[in-house]
Amino acid sequence: MTDQPTVPKRPTKPDPMECCRRGCYPCIFDYYDTATERWEARVRALGLDPDAIPAED
Repeated sequence: MTDQPTVPKRPTKPDPMECCRRGCYPCIFDYYDTATERWEARVRALGLDPDAIPAED
């Protein structure tokens, strides 16, 4: 039996209605983008391709 790496959970994309649209910085979508970049880096460190991992609904 081979050990499969545990893939971290992909960040949840905020609903568009969660943004207040006042031009905040950082916006909730900035936080999401940063979290997604960190997630992709962790997945690559496991030797996996982030684009090959299906998004959860």
